[in-house]
Amino acid sequence: MSVRTFAVVVGLAFLLGGGAILFVMLAVEAPTGSLIPCGNALGIGFDEPAVSAAGPAYVDICDDLRQRRLLWGLPVVGLGVLLLIGSLVGSRKATRR
Repeated sequence: MSVRTFAVVVGLAFLLGGGAILFVMLAVEAPTGSLIPCGNALGIGFDEPAVSAAGPAYVDICDDLRQRRLLWGLPVVGLGVLLLIGSLVGSRKATRR
């Protein structure tokens, strides 16, 4: 396996992993044991009036969870994109023998 192929495989793995981090739904467990949906890291699926009805503190908790998930997900996606771009832009003659 060439270095270029390895970089593509690792870049795709980081890109898919980062996408999973960003798009997996988040939830907070209430003291009653029920789950309060917080949407995903991009805010898709977050219903603020419904969460606020469960308790106003849960809106802040959901915001914090989404922000933390973004802080992990975006660098992973960025690294995957950089690896893919670097492997595709790099000189093909340098890797052939």
